[in-house]
Amino acid sequence: MKLERVLLLALIALCLAACGQDDDDEDELKPITITPGVAVEHPATPTAAAIEPAVVYDGTRTHLVYAQFDTVNARHDIMYTQKIGAGAFTAPATVFPASTADSRTPHTFLDSAGTLHIVWAEGTSPNREIYYATRNSVGTISTPTALTATAEDEANPRVHVDGIGRVHVVWEGSTTPPNPTTAIFYRRTQGSVFVNAVVLPKVGAAQPAEMPDICVDAGDRIYVVWAESDGTSRNVRFLRSDDGGANFGGVGAGFAAAGTFDMTHPRIEGGLDGEVFLTFIGQAPSNTRHLFATYTRSGGTFEQPQSLLTSDTAGLRDPEIAVFRRADDNFTIVIACHDGTAPGGNIVVKTSHDNGLNYPGDPVNLSQGNSQPATNRRPALSLDDNELVVTWMGEPQGGGIVRLFTSASDYTLP
Repeated sequence: MKLERVLLLALIALCLAACGQDDDDEDELKPITITPGVAVEHPATPTAAAIEPAVVYDGTRTHLVYAQFDTVNARHDIMYTQKIGAGAFTAPATVFPASTADSRTPHTFLDSAGTLHIVWAEGTSPNREIYYATRNSVGTISTPTALTATAEDEANPRVHVDGIGRVHVVWEGSTTPPNPTTAIFYRRTQGSVFVNAVVLPKVGAAQPAEMPDICVDAGDRIYVVWAESDGTSRNVRFLRSDDGGANFGGVGAGFAAAGTFDMTHPRIEGGLDGEVFLTFIGQAPSNTRHLFATYTRSGGTFEQPQSLLTSDTAGLRDPEIAVFRRADDNFTIVIACHDGTAPGGNIVVKTSHDNGLNYPGDPVNLSQGNSQPATNRRPALSLDDNELVVTWMGEPQGGGIVRLFTSASDYTLP
């Protein structure tokens, strides 16, 4: 009887050990596998620098918008080009052929009807304006519309379109006395017409706010984030609208790192109703830079940010984020940045397949072997269920004129 009991206990222990091993295997965090593609250069043989790309990939076609210097007229023009699959980019079209001013920092969004929405800053600081144009699914580019017409300076526009076709645009702009500083401005469409711009509330009326971004979640809640100074460092702030942009709630107080880290370049994408994914750069008092990521599932209370990458050489800049909603309503998230000094570095990506909970594995360098590492900057990215398209600006191997590099990389989930 004692022997039978001993054997039974041994069998139970063996089963428990086996189950524990299975649990350990299941709990192992496996990264997304990315197979980097060879980057396509555009323009292939430029006569002047092509910079500041924005990219959208619809699963078949890559839409690329960028600024290129016009040596004849001594200004930058906003250009559009596209390519299907692994084909070549088409001859670029000028988005604003009648422009006589400098056109910079474009941003784009592709809506469900196949219309590409484009915003950019037009003019020269300290008197730039924000412009908007579209390219429809048959290739017609609209006449650009000025969204601002002020004596102040406007810059860094971002655009998003919600589930019922309303266009939402934010930018940073100068305010007039009694508090002459930078603030975040917002305009939206009502029907086919833009309503008047409004200045969004912030914490410190006399403190500068900059680097905004905007997104919409699956419930058509609108989120705006930006970097705002508290007089010592910058914090990430946010607002939310539950009525299509007619009204915004109170300013979010930021994160626990506030007052310690200088937080800049917030970038957001929406998930399910109340879900938002956020990335930003945080610089510690020691000058160590971190690429942070966080999320909210409740429409406003963000989790404590986690550091995805760290640099002791004052690197990590220009973060961007893209998400893909899978059939099971879970999200693939990809965050890109350049890892190097201010002039440039490697273009690296970190990925999550569990809705931003974890970003396992080492960063993947997409620019390695494609372009000169010390020059790569300003990545832009888009993805579908198994392809990641990343574009950046830089010099080719061996040096030369700055141009755009677009890498289409396959990826597989664990």
